Amino acid sequence: MSSGTVAGPRTTLSPTITAAPQADTVSWEAMAGYYRFPNRAAYIRFFDQEDEFVAQQVWDGRTYPLHRTGSLTFQSSDEAYEIAFMEGKAGVIDKAKILGRIILEKVSYNPTRYIKPTAEQLKPLLGLYQFQKDKNMEISLSIQGGKLALRQQWDNQTILFEAYSPRDFFNEKLTFPLTFDIENGAVKKLTCFESDVWLKKEAK
Repeated sequence: MSSGTVAGPRTTLSPTITAAPQADTVSWEAMAGYYRFPNRAAYIRFFDQEDEFVAQQVWDGRTYPLHRTGSLTFQSSDEAYEIAFMEGKAGVIDKAKILGRIILEKVSYNPTRYIKPTAEQLKPLLGLYQFQKDKNMEISLSIQGGKLALRQQWDNQTILFEAYSPRDFFNEKLTFPLTFDIENGAVKKLTCFESDVWLKKEAK
């Protein structure tokens, strides 16, 4: 199981001795789904395949059969990669730690399929944004051909994005993810790539 980048050397772990399995109190179904890497561009899917819980790298389709080592912990059967699922405040599993250090965030959408948001869903996202670390840098968001369009004000380059959900967008050619945080129908912040935060300017 690699660290989420398509290219480059594969991170490996040495097999470790694990504690005896605890009672299987958490179902596979509660842990199954797509989990996003911190770079917001790579994903791992956990699911039941022929009565076996497996992890699959979405970018290349490679699967890792898993065996349970605890209520929320697993190891890959061959490589002994460790996986620990994590519960959020509501007691619902919303994260997973892999390779002992990388936190994956569970997402509600399928990152192998694009959707077509309605104009009404896109409307709250449109407008001018300032880079949190440098307010002289601005981007504007609009709709072009039914897709979300980002224009960089400093060079007028326009980038079109496909949608995974009404809040999550991606340009595959540039490996460029956009994630909107929305509260009460208004954009709280926009995150580009892993951690570039942009704040929406209020219309005058």
